[in-house]
Amino acid sequence: MNNRKIQWNLFDSNADSKISRRNLPHIDMPGALTFVTFRLADSMPREVVERWHEEVETWLAENGLAGRSVEDVLGDIAIPPRMHKELRKFKQRRWHGHLDDCHGSCVLKDGATRRYVENALLHFDGERYDVERFVIMPNHVHVLVQMRQGNDLRKEFTGLMRFSAREINRHLNRDGELWQSEPFDHVVRSHLQFDYLQEYIVDNPRKAHLPEGHYTIWIRDR
Repeated sequence: MNNRKIQWNLFDSNADSKISRRNLPHIDMPGALTFVTFRLADSMPREVVERWHEEVETWLAENGLAGRSVEDVLGDIAIPPRMHKELRKFKQRRWHGHLDDCHGSCVLKDGATRRYVENALLHFDGERYDVERFVIMPNHVHVLVQMRQGNDLRKEFTGLMRFSAREINRHLNRDGELWQSEPFDHVVRSHLQFDYLQEYIVDNPRKAHLPEGHYTIWIRDR
């Protein structure tokens, strides 16, 4: 890590980007600030995911879209963009709300375990990417990160998740899957959104009613 002044860049429709999809859609835009979330494999039990789907279906019904799928609504150009935006925000807000309920083993509640994740996140900071801040919660992690040119976000996070999983499994004397396989990422679109995400990361432990010692917050230049 170094102490150079970093210019945090936002989404640029004219910049080079690469769109890919596995289970989730991704936009790779090296040099642009990106919000990344990855979580433990057991952090969202089936009944919680089902409850989330029910909440989304209720939102659709309350907005006159009963019986339609999210994909159908988001792909319908006849529906106002404002409603598309509200639906995306509602989905994400409720998903993150369920994460904050701390389901599953929550092995990251332990400070020594979290240290492996912190070390993995900061290992290539200042070299392959720049971290603006992150929070390590008991069952998930949020990061604001900006990839440097020539480096791929998906590849880097696959590597750091694999490395931290190996170290944590060894530390806990366990084996098997640790992380849910695919992180969520979103290129930051505006200064307003940047401010919101910075505050969201800092406030996440308080909103989840976590006591001191059950989370780690790291902020550049603090």
